[in-house]
Amino acid sequence: MTTTIFVGSVVLLLAVHTGGGASSEPDTEATRRLDPAGPVLTLTPPRGQPGDRIQYHAANLPTCGGPWAVEFGDRVLGETRQVGSVADFRAAVPNRGSRGFQVAGLRCLPIPSMVVQTTFEVLPVTRSSEPTTTWIVPPAPEPTRTKLPTPTTPTTTPTAPADAEW
Repeated sequence: MTTTIFVGSVVLLLAVHTGGGASSEPDTEATRRLDPAGPVLTLTPPRGQPGDRIQYHAANLPTCGGPWAVEFGDRVLGETRQVGSVADFRAAVPNRGSRGFQVAGLRCLPIPSMVVQTTFEVLPVTRSSEPTTTWIVPPAPEPTRTKLPTPTTPTTTPTAPADAEW
């Protein structure tokens, strides 16, 4: 069973592996796992440059029974576990890869066909967005000239006692 939900420019896809052979009876296990509201994956912000921090937030997830792989394009960024029907993950936009719209998603590892996806727009790196370092260095103190005292040589004038003879 595959469910695709279109929300504006965001595409959400949930594929549930139903297993088993051909049967006319519906798979109650798969039906029970699908939330009527459907799973929703949101990336915040919805666009950014390589290196920017992003937040994955999934809600209304079906029970996976194990970890979810966090995917961005053709890369796996890590794993997360759901709590109830919610899963969160923080990541950075990968530095390598194509610019433009990329598929980002969560894939249930025990059931790889169970996927929830959305798109993320990778913006080109602009010069103004590159990190800059500004060093604030206090100005060097201006040199001060210290006046040395003028050397004076003591002058002694020999004086003779008044009663001395010359």
